[in-house]
Amino acid sequence: MNVQLDLFLDSQAVVLANQAIAALSARDARLAATNLAKLHCDAPDYPNLNALDTLTRALAEWRRPAANPAAIADTVAWLEREIEPAAKLALGASAQGFAGAFFCDLAEVARGLAYEAMRPMAHRAWLCLRSGEWADAEEAARAIPRANQTPDALHWLCIARYRQCGLAAARSSLFALAWHEPQRLASILAELGDELLDRDWRAFERACEWETVEEAQQAAWFPAWYLLEHPAVAKELGNVEFPDSPPANAARLLLHIVELERHGDWRTLTLQRERLRGLNPDLFSVYMRRRAVHYLW
Repeated sequence: MNVQLDLFLDSQAVVLANQAIAALSARDARLAATNLAKLHCDAPDYPNLNALDTLTRALAEWRRPAANPAAIADTVAWLEREIEPAAKLALGASAQGFAGAFFCDLAEVARGLAYEAMRPMAHRAWLCLRSGEWADAEEAARAIPRANQTPDALHWLCIARYRQCGLAAARSSLFALAWHEPQRLASILAELGDELLDRDWRAFERACEWETVEEAQQAAWFPAWYLLEHPAVAKELGNVEFPDSPPANAARLLLHIVELERHGDWRTLTLQRERLRGLNPDLFSVYMRRRAVHYLW
């Protein structure tokens, strides 16, 4: 009888917890609080009870902050410190949607606010990404002055375009980010989680020793290497802005070299190959090895 009673109490606790979770997912703080009050009485040791309390209280007390970057950034810090961990612990698959609704509210608060490099998490583009609003994130990022040269804007554009349309749509932003802030490239590749792109990144790292490139700048050469490996993507880069830097100049030069190879202009091709050697001997060696294999077959 005691075993049956324990099973009954356990099942009742699960029902109450599930009802509280459903209410939280529906953003009904009152109903969640009612179910949690019963759960406290019936099963005060129920797992994740404190996390459910935290989420219920946050939902009941939620007020949008003032429309200024400092207030938004403080609210983001609170969400990341308290709400997201509790949601992951207690809500499972519903956690992202629960937290995302708060970020969606913040994105509306941030509408029209200027980009501040010191508080990127207070910009509408970043907040829209956190709430899964990809098209709105792209629009907000594009509105940043000099977006095609601003690392944060390029990062957000890349993620938003990838989530909407895949790698082809995001590639130009990814390349621009590599040129303007190469130290960020590895982290954005992890964020994208594209299997083929990850494989290319590992192949790039193994392509040679990159002895003539500073380690901090190595990722800036990834676009040039990528165009060497995948020349067909050149047609996707018609509107890309190439900064005046050796890695970007090498990428642009490789596009020209591929065209020269296609048309058989060998005299001009020889001159351009020498330019490539001058920009980066490591990349030039990779290029010549690829051509040797190509002509061998």
